[in-house]
Amino acid sequence: MDFTLESALLFISKTKPKSEEDFENRKAAQKVIRDSGLDNKELNRIRKKVLAEDKADKKMIRYQQMKPAQQDMVDNMGKMGIGMKKNKGGTILKKNKEKMSYGGMSGGKKHMYVAGGNVTDNAGLRALKKASPEAYANIKRNS
Repeated sequence: MDFTLESALLFISKTKPKSEEDFENRKAAQKVIRDSGLDNKELNRIRKKVLAEDKADKKMIRYQQMKPAQQDMVDNMGKMGIGMKKNKGGTILKKNKEKMSYGGMSGGKKHMYVAGGNVTDNAGLRALKKASPEAYANIKRNS
């Protein structure tokens, strides 16, 4: 099998040799890569570019094989924001940003809590007031 540098990189990245012919083709591809004289950094750059092009080609072929109704649905899903894999977590609404504070992440979503609030005098605070008026004043002042 005759390989170009790009096809050799794609062949080695995508195939797992199972037969004797596959092993021979793999050796031929490795020879083409070695004979190119490029360093690993340059080879990785080319390999990533070739794999990205291959992925885009496969996506386009899948899209072209769809029925027109399915193509319309796929086109509209992107406009509506459905099926976006990178969109994780909740959003912070700007109008509530002043009222709410970040409370952490749970289940891949942001959770908020109301900032501030007030401290009510319960039995524990009344006992603290008797034991340490300074600590009590500090708590009431910071709330």
